[in-house]
Amino acid sequence: MSPRPTPSRRDVLRLALAGTGVAALGPVGRGVSLARAGAVVQPKRLVVVHLDGGVDSLNLLIPRTLPSYFSRRPTLAVPDASSLSLAGGPGTTAYRLHPRLPKLAARWAAGDVAFVHRTGYPTENLSHFESQDIYGSAVRGGTAAFGQLGIAPSGWMARLADHYAPTPLGAVSLGMGRPPHLVGGTTPTLQIGGLWAFQFWPDWHDGYGHDRRKQYARDALELATASGVEGEVRTALLQAHDLSGQIQTASADHDTFLTNQGIAYPDSGIAGRLRDAASLVHANFESRVILTSFGGFDTHGNQGGTSGWLPDLFGELDDALDAFAADLVAQGRWDDVVVVLYSEFGRRSYENASGGTDHGAAYETVLLGGAVQGGLYGPDLVDADLQDEYPLYAVDFRDVLKELVSDHLGFDPAPVFPESWPNATTLGLV
Repeated sequence: MSPRPTPSRRDVLRLALAGTGVAALGPVGRGVSLARAGAVVQPKRLVVVHLDGGVDSLNLLIPRTLPSYFSRRPTLAVPDASSLSLAGGPGTTAYRLHPRLPKLAARWAAGDVAFVHRTGYPTENLSHFESQDIYGSAVRGGTAAFGQLGIAPSGWMARLADHYAPTPLGAVSLGMGRPPHLVGGTTPTLQIGGLWAFQFWPDWHDGYGHDRRKQYARDALELATASGVEGEVRTALLQAHDLSGQIQTASADHDTFLTNQGIAYPDSGIAGRLRDAASLVHANFESRVILTSFGGFDTHGNQGGTSGWLPDLFGELDDALDAFAADLVAQGRWDDVVVVLYSEFGRRSYENASGGTDHGAAYETVLLGGAVQGGLYGPDLVDADLQDEYPLYAVDFRDVLKELVSDHLGFDPAPVFPESWPNATTLGLV
């Protein structure tokens, strides 16, 4: 029988943190700050929402003047009589919005929404998982490219945290498991299902006495004098207690704020995750990038035109984003937060025999926030784009993110996006 392997120092620390929520903080054992961003007054933040599955943005932002849109989508195309005008605000008559997005249309009219046409990356990959990895790493060349760049494989948010937000709450993922955006790096990053789960439960069977038991555990930890790995476990557990308490207090404070403001979030998964993001902003934690996801966009069949599967997703997203925006406006933080909606790819130009659309390449990136320069960016779609299998990319997604990191967050984007790419574009989004 082979000898049982000896756990590493990091393994011991991770086990010590398991069940506290801090198990998701990534690399541990280094000094971390758990305090709110007291010295920074209303820092700029980026909230990134992955529309999981490959969104059909041709039915989100409708190219109403292109004949092929209607001829190639006989049951899915949304007619002018149903869609929403975008003539107000930045103003366009070439496109209209899906009818299930009226609140986004109102934000457009206020000048707070931008669309970036034909977003993607070179040599498109139509696999969900590989494309998601590309968007997470923001390095198109894969492992070989990292070797040429002289850095270890990592996600772009992990690199941002290492350089500019080196605390457990500097970069946060909500409801995404362990996304590729946050792998690698050396900075602890918070990756959790939701703030509701961020608790330290010493005994699940004693619902009324857990606070007392937590205090007993904390008293014991503070009295301990262990050194070495045992001492680091003690320190990590104390950090878990501190962070758990801070986040629970922040969530309760935010709940009170929402009640006082008369703001109610819808009862949906994406709304709950955006509410958690708003809690981090309200508490003025040091979170600079917050990542979350909204799934269901892999609409190969029964997609729906004005009603059905995809329209219902649009409606759910519209309601959640509107509540989040109202929350940030009430907080006085709407100008400090930019929301980016992206997907791993778009869909085919035509509908399939199952009443859906298959994987494509380029799509519309959507941005909203008080700092956003509302309008249309990138090359317009033309009818020839829709006569092909799918529209091809013209604006690299990294150009969008690079501008937001530089012009909104105020960071040098070079360490975050170290790979060069063709079609580099200056957009002026914020």
